[in-house]
Amino acid sequence: MFSSRIVAADFYLAKPIQKLDACYSDFRRCPTKRVPVVRIFGATPAGQKTCLHVHGVFPYLYVPYDGSLPVSKYLLEFANSIDKAIHVATGVKSTDQDTSNMAWQQVVFKIAIVNGMPMYGYYNEEKQFMKIYLYNPNLVGKVAELLLAGAIMNKVFQPHESHIPFILQFFIDYNLYGMNLIKLAVVKFRAPLNEDSEYFRIDLGINPGIKAIWDDEIQRRKNKGESSQLTPPASQGKID
Repeated sequence: MFSSRIVAADFYLAKPIQKLDACYSDFRRCPTKRVPVVRIFGATPAGQKTCLHVHGVFPYLYVPYDGSLPVSKYLLEFANSIDKAIHVATGVKSTDQDTSNMAWQQVVFKIAIVNGMPMYGYYNEEKQFMKIYLYNPNLVGKVAELLLAGAIMNKVFQPHESHIPFILQFFIDYNLYGMNLIKLAVVKFRAPLNEDSEYFRIDLGINPGIKAIWDDEIQRRKNKGESSQLTPPASQGKID
């Protein structure tokens, strides 16, 4: 069991990796092109610094399902309607993408029917919901806005749980807490970076620190024939 303390977390979109990501959407019947990956920075109990890349996690929101049949056809139409509404809202034209590759234009990864208790109003029993999984976590809020505006399926829908940020949603689903340990049964380690790679050089050189700034100032003074002796300024006094 591999474990690491959660210090910070974010996400990014990347090309899917075989055996780690969903490389094909059975719901949309086409390969995926970009998938979200959660990145967790931390350290092992032994103190070794870690950067975990968590695959296979998608952002989602819920929408009440009205029982329209046939289910599979309705869900596909709903997904297509979300795609089109997002493209119109964001100004994406058909000529901006390769129309022969539908995956580039898709916003929805899949939609599933689930049961749950509605958050708004009073109900004595669970209702059916559409659980809508998206590729891009940054589009959840926009999809919710379009659902409320009636821009999808020409009908107003009340979205549920669209206000929860993607990382927080991931933490809730897997019972994770900041500064606590995340425990993983299956992990894969990346090969060490090539020391001659450009990435490695950039990684080492992005923060020169204050010493380099002082060294530059000393060299500048020498080039101008000035004294290279520098006296650090006194700390600024407190202003009453």
